[in-house]
Amino acid sequence: MPTSARTLRSTALPAAAALALLLAACSDKSVQVSSKHGATITGAGGAVTLTIPAGALSQDVDVSIAEVPGAPAAGASQLAASPAYAIAFDPPTATLSSPMTVAIAAAAAPVHPQLGEVATLTGATWTRLDASFVRPPKTVLGLSTASSATYRVVFRTLRTVDPASASARRGFDVFMYETFGNEAFFTGLGLADLLNAVRPVDAVGLGVQVDLAKVPAPIVAAMLDDSPAGLAAKDAALTDPATTVALVKAGAVVGVVDFSAPGDAALTRVGITCALCHQLVAPTTFTLTAGRAALPIGPLVEDGVPNVLMDAGKILSLTAGAQGAGLAPTLAGWGPDRFDVRNPVTANGALDDGSDNPTRTPPIWNFVDLEAAGYPFGWDGLFAGTDALASQAEAVYHLVMNGQGAFGTAAGAIPPALRVTPPDRILSKLAGAAAATPTITAAKLRDVQDWMRSIASPAPGAFDAPKAEQGWRAFHTRGCAGCHHTPELSGDGATIVPIDGATGDLAGGIHTPGLRGIAKAGPPFFHDGRAASLAEAVQAMSTLAAPPLTAAEQAAVVEYLKSL
Repeated sequence: MPTSARTLRSTALPAAAALALLLAACSDKSVQVSSKHGATITGAGGAVTLTIPAGALSQDVDVSIAEVPGAPAAGASQLAASPAYAIAFDPPTATLSSPMTVAIAAAAAPVHPQLGEVATLTGATWTRLDASFVRPPKTVLGLSTASSATYRVVFRTLRTVDPASASARRGFDVFMYETFGNEAFFTGLGLADLLNAVRPVDAVGLGVQVDLAKVPAPIVAAMLDDSPAGLAAKDAALTDPATTVALVKAGAVVGVVDFSAPGDAALTRVGITCALCHQLVAPTTFTLTAGRAALPIGPLVEDGVPNVLMDAGKILSLTAGAQGAGLAPTLAGWGPDRFDVRNPVTANGALDDGSDNPTRTPPIWNFVDLEAAGYPFGWDGLFAGTDALASQAEAVYHLVMNGQGAFGTAAGAIPPALRVTPPDRILSKLAGAAAATPTITAAKLRDVQDWMRSIASPAPGAFDAPKAEQGWRAFHTRGCAGCHHTPELSGDGATIVPIDGATGDLAGGIHTPGLRGIAKAGPPFFHDGRAASLAEAVQAMSTLAAPPLTAAEQAAVVEYLKSL
């Protein structure tokens, strides 16, 4: 046993074993642990606690815990938050069939966007464990099957591009306002005519957001007038399509850009931006005749949370072009926060796979760490490598939003960052969809990429910490981590989840997304929004655990997901 080992104590053992451990502790020696009973051992002056499950050890062992002075410093993206401790089993050939819990007291509690993680030392490098949990206020837990290793707590900050950088700020402007010429397509589809006839109250019901900073002053004044006459005028304004026109012309409708001639009283030419589905505002509570109501009119919130109320399919289904093409029932059937990028409307059907598989709008966050974990982007995991996000953005701007681009061809803005080479049938469609004069540029795509990389998932909301700890342990020991196995709780390039009943390009399954921030990304949950709550999502997956999760374990996993 190293000479720097501190006093050890063990609990939850038979009386005879507990007495033996007590004598060992008093003599400052290693603790013997029964392979049959396991043990909870505390050492290093109470700073480290090991919990070894009953039956996990291959044989009885002596366990020692020792502080390691002069251990290597944490890595460039890590902050050492505790001393290093060596944990050793004797004999060293003993193995663990299920993980032990290593709990280490940190010097302080991590502060979001810091993550508290247990790391192990390999050479001079600290490698974080895939499964860590912070037990309030500042004890960090990790799961390990190593019979002997050196551990410490490290704080890792979710890595992002500087959100104040010039490129990220330019990227946000592109995300908010750039159409890349898609106004030609959407005006031809009939979107401008539709907006001329839509009442603001109906637009709000479809998920439309309004940037308060751009709302014309007379409309703001009317919305704040709570006199009897003002309430009547407010009700009238919210049901008058002319208000919708005024808001669009002022640039206040998030994700809709007016290209009408200055003298046009009505909307004659409009395009859309990524912000339509991905951007939210902080709602404002107004007094209406019916009472107080929170409306999606407020300042922009730049946090990556998707607009789960946006029913883009329904909006498109109401256009004359979609109705004339017989696509209205399909588009209207998608529902809020779902869109099939492989539908016949997009870029003259260049991506049409002949199937109806609408998917959710994913959150925009943690992309730097997801890239480092080997996660390929897109539900089908098509985009990976250098410029993966920029390449995906080019595909969306051109093929999904009908911008003037040439994705996948020699005239494209950047080489496609695809994991597979598209088949000839797709390549020929891409060539046919290419614009004669593309307006999508590599510089703007990389700016958008920097903005997307500048956002970290939001801090967790309220959760039951003791239950969350139980859920953390169940999640990482009962099979859930088989798919969500990286420190970002995502899959990597090889992790694919089959989808029952999926056809077309999703028949091959989806790549397991990261779960950090999951409670803020919905509801709904899953790639197609089939789960209306975290509890429903966990219940749907519980049968994949071994054995299936009980109702109590499911509730605990829900609390763990809230903690991420």
